[in-house]
Amino acid sequence: MNIWQQKGWPFLSWNNKELSYVSGNVRHRQGRLAGKAYVLGIDLKKEALLYSITNDIVKSSELDGKLLDINSVRASVASHLKLNILNPSAKDPLIEQAVNSTIDALSNYRQPVTEDHILKWKKAFGATNTNHAGEEIYRKAQVPVKGSMLYTYDSLLISEEMKRFIKWINTVHPLDPVIKAGVAHLRFLFIRPFEEDNGRIARLLMDIFLARADDQPKRLFSMSAEMCKQKETYNDILYRAHLKNNLDITEWLLWYLYRLEAALIEAENSLTRILEKSKFWEKYRLIRLNDRQVRMINLLWDGLDHNLTSSYWANVNLCSPDTALRDIQDLIDKKILYKKDRGGRSTAYELN
Repeated sequence: MNIWQQKGWPFLSWNNKELSYVSGNVRHRQGRLAGKAYVLGIDLKKEALLYSITNDIVKSSELDGKLLDINSVRASVASHLKLNILNPSAKDPLIEQAVNSTIDALSNYRQPVTEDHILKWKKAFGATNTNHAGEEIYRKAQVPVKGSMLYTYDSLLISEEMKRFIKWINTVHPLDPVIKAGVAHLRFLFIRPFEEDNGRIARLLMDIFLARADDQPKRLFSMSAEMCKQKETYNDILYRAHLKNNLDITEWLLWYLYRLEAALIEAENSLTRILEKSKFWEKYRLIRLNDRQVRMINLLWDGLDHNLTSSYWANVNLCSPDTALRDIQDLIDKKILYKKDRGGRSTAYELN
């Protein structure tokens, strides 16, 4: 039996007492992040948004098993934010479509969500089975035949569930939008209206309600990135929620709130790094640096996930090892880099 055919559906339940502590922490972290973002200038805020939106789109896709080129996504997001970036990637039509739909959905977070919106997102994520010509657009659900061991397959039941779901998400409830975001995410996955991309759409719905909670169209944190860090746990909790014989979703909401708290903490740390990076460039604004040096310093500030060695420098900048060493030694002389303890070919360098 599908969970949406259980007795009592669609009235999902949870224990508010168990959620109260972490939901209080979430509200506290939301306030801290808003305060830190308030002091950012326009350019720095755009830089923070570039990081968070790019991360969210890439990681949400990764959770559904689809890997997007992060540089192409970043270039597309930068174009929306009217930011100039070094070495922008060539445009990929599918990535452009996905980024456009995501940013459009979040920019219009106050608008009701319609079936047309959901089908548009599905198409943007690479769907081939959505249209308005009368063909079936939802998957066929497996339904047991009464008094028999046989099953039938029917897409009409999914269509009816989707109409009920859309009515629910557009109804004004006294429910905290942060909680509603988590409920909407799970309820959509319970229905699972499509053969694929249900996760990406569920997370986009979650992001819309989180935008409503902040009353901000562009958020400085990425829930998908935090969920991706615990991908196995995410899938396990969703799996267990589907297998339950009741409609209590406390376990899911508790995990979701802890991930949200972690996302807010990570965003706050990211803003701190951006402010420190801005102060760094202000300090060294009169120091002459070449393009290779600027590129690598920015990579270090943005969280380079690789040891900075002379060979890595040469590979990234497509230059000779001797040129890489001269660049690095120049930065050491200018007190910008320092050499870590290890020597030889594995010698690595960090920002001073």
